[in-house]
Amino acid sequence: MSEELQTIDSDTGIVFSAFREAISDVPPSEAQLSLDTYYSLSDYTASDDTQLDLQQGEKVAVLEKVNSTWWWVEVSGRTGYVPANHLTTDNPISAQETDDIWQDGEYFSSYGSLKLHHEMLADRPRTETYRSAIQNARAFIKGKVVLDVGSGTGVLSMFCVRLGGAKKVYSVEASDMADHSKALVKHNCLSGEIEVIKARAEGAELPEKVDMIVSEWMGTLLMFEMMLEAVIISRDKWLKEDGVVWPSGARLFLVPCSAQQCYDEKISFWDNVYGFDFSPLKHVAQSDLFGRPIHNHVMSEGDCLSKPLCIHTLDTKTVTVANLELIQSNFRFEVTKSGIMHGFGSWFDVTFGSIPEGYKYSPVVLSTSPRYPLTHWKQALLMLNTPLHVTKGDHIEGDITLTRNKVWRRHLRLRLKYKHSGVGVCSEEMSKEFLLWR
Repeated sequence: MSEELQTIDSDTGIVFSAFREAISDVPPSEAQLSLDTYYSLSDYTASDDTQLDLQQGEKVAVLEKVNSTWWWVEVSGRTGYVPANHLTTDNPISAQETDDIWQDGEYFSSYGSLKLHHEMLADRPRTETYRSAIQNARAFIKGKVVLDVGSGTGVLSMFCVRLGGAKKVYSVEASDMADHSKALVKHNCLSGEIEVIKARAEGAELPEKVDMIVSEWMGTLLMFEMMLEAVIISRDKWLKEDGVVWPSGARLFLVPCSAQQCYDEKISFWDNVYGFDFSPLKHVAQSDLFGRPIHNHVMSEGDCLSKPLCIHTLDTKTVTVANLELIQSNFRFEVTKSGIMHGFGSWFDVTFGSIPEGYKYSPVVLSTSPRYPLTHWKQALLMLNTPLHVTKGDHIEGDITLTRNKVWRRHLRLRLKYKHSGVGVCSEEMSKEFLLWR
């Protein structure tokens, strides 16, 4: 075995270059073959392409116990090395916790009070775009049966009847807001057309198939909360073959950006705290304050250092639940404006289209881009630990991966790999991981 030592794994302290040579020297007869099922004891971030990321509680199939330190495993169809000390035969997440992998108690409790609904209803670009799309599609909606998934106060259901002319709307809401929605429907004299059903959309029972599904399922970075899964299940169960799902499509965007004020408030702040130098806390601040997306960030067009890139598109008529587990995209940005790159900005848009031919209708778009009026989603900011000085003509390239949490099903993990190149600049590949929110 070679004695050459090059790279020390940041989590385990093991010299990984030596490890790779060491395992190549292990004869197959000496490796213990195993198909045992283990669980990840804690999160683990791979340090290179031969390793796999792990999430706490994730199921792992051990294929080969190469040595006492590293095992060759399979996780969700991917194979690679993981540290043996991160695996256990007992699931670290208790049965009581996994009984509520959707965190329904917490989730529906938050939507059972008026705070979030007030925020959404007061978001005029959001609500008026839905209203405009429904009103403009009256020729199609009139006389149709509609399912409103996650209907909240029922305002979209009311739009469908009063502005769209729907014959019947099944308004499905799992939180206690359904009780208020029933009262509002009655108060607005729409009880004959709107039936409020208090149930999870996945388990709701309807007396008939529907012509259209409408829902406002979008979250931070488009996918957070994974309400889209409820729309997909409802679509497969209740939508007629020629039916329409609204929004009909969605796109997620990414752009390198500057965020000087945010950096100063969160990082530069520690240089002088009431006359004391707290800068040793900067690396802690980077982890604690930038380890998750800043979901309520407000960007301006001037913050963008390149043209934005669409990194993901989906069609709500055809997307499957399996498609939600992993989203991957490569990117290559050309810097159009010199400055300091503090991170990546992100936003989404959704389209209300797919109305069959023969109806007079033009698609309507709801955008959360900084070029459009501000919505309650604002923009998401993915802050780098170390800012990059970029010059017009430079390139930022890499890939982005959104992985759904294997245990907590509403949550995601985002991983960025990127490098900076330009005249006199060619950086090593860097990576950073963000949790949304577990």
